Amino acid sequence: MGTYKYKARDERGALIAGAMDADSQKAVYSQLDGMGLLPVFVSQDEEKSSLFQNISDKFQHVKPDDLIFFTRQLHTIVKAGIPLISGLKALEEQTSIHMLKKTIKAIYQDIDRGTGFSDALAKQKHVFPEIYVSMVKAGEMGGVLDDVLERLAGLLEFQMKTKEMLKSAMRYPVMVISAITAAFFILVFFVIPKFAIIFKSAKMELPLPTKIMLAINDVVQSYGAFILAVIIMAVIGIVMYKRSEKGKLAWDRHKLKIPLIGQIFLKISMSRFAYMFENLIKAGVPIMRTLEIVSRTVGNEYIAQKIVEIGTKIEKGRGISKPLKDSGIFPPLVIHLVATGEETGSLEEMLREVSNHYDREITYSVSRLAAWVEPILTSVLAVMVLFLALAVFLPWWNMMGAMKGGGP
Repeated sequence: MGTYKYKARDERGALIAGAMDADSQKAVYSQLDGMGLLPVFVSQDEEKSSLFQNISDKFQHVKPDDLIFFTRQLHTIVKAGIPLISGLKALEEQTSIHMLKKTIKAIYQDIDRGTGFSDALAKQKHVFPEIYVSMVKAGEMGGVLDDVLERLAGLLEFQMKTKEMLKSAMRYPVMVISAITAAFFILVFFVIPKFAIIFKSAKMELPLPTKIMLAINDVVQSYGAFILAVIIMAVIGIVMYKRSEKGKLAWDRHKLKIPLIGQIFLKISMSRFAYMFENLIKAGVPIMRTLEIVSRTVGNEYIAQKIVEIGTKIEKGRGISKPLKDSGIFPPLVIHLVATGEETGSLEEMLREVSNHYDREITYSVSRLAAWVEPILTSVLAVMVLFLALAVFLPWWNMMGAMKGGGP
């Protein structure tokens, strides 16, 4: 994709100059011809400023609040009945964010070539997540795009709020762990070596904390480079494994079992599952297609695999609640409300209740996480400081006591 300058004549013979983004000169000629213009001159814009802009684009990202604002504006345009291409061009002119402006332009150009809206969004994976594309596709299929965009904006806002709450809850733990790690390395590499010579030369029984500290110092001094290399290799190996299909599945399965945090991950996935399920059913999307889309939007590969298995069981003629129970991952509340919805014909209402319930639970769980983590880490920090203080000062007290006891 590049920017091409062109000159063309309209049906009256008037000369028109401009620029457009396209994959090749041939594509520019085709677009001009489709616009009823006679191409006169086409060349690629090779200005240095464009080169620098393209480089900077690689490091830019559209912020969540910018995407939410764009979705809100797009909902207003669709609801007002404004043609999609015209509306997107208006949004392109209004936005001041270069990356988003470039993305919007690419979208309406793809639509102008005959590409569907959701398919055009899918090409811009760096801006629009899979859940966004899936919901828009469901809205197109059900003819309720304006309603889906409104709900999508609400979902994005909730996700951003939840993410900020998690960041806020983890800010203090990260600061404490960083401080503990920094203090440990400073002591091991700079403080302990100075005391080690004195303590080892002392003809006296050293306290246990001091022995442990000296042993750590000996290991670090002797094998520090090897330990660092092993840690780096282990981190690289874990990252590569997590990026693989098997590794991602294993990680997503095990992170649901992490104390305190695992339940938050599960609740977020349950909220997404119920929210998407309700909206797609309401849009009239077939149940098998609904489960296929939902499986890609829950944010957990292990749960997604279970949803796919549920789809195969439903295809064999079974209801929804029984496969949910057999999966072993869905909480009793979800199973009970879905079963009630099936029996009473109010599945949409029950799914909405599930989604609302877990939205409230997520907020409560994040607050409770912060309340639990702070005292735990404070205790860990206190124990570490006590250990280091005893390791350093106990030998001095013992030596001072021995000197006083041996005096005249």
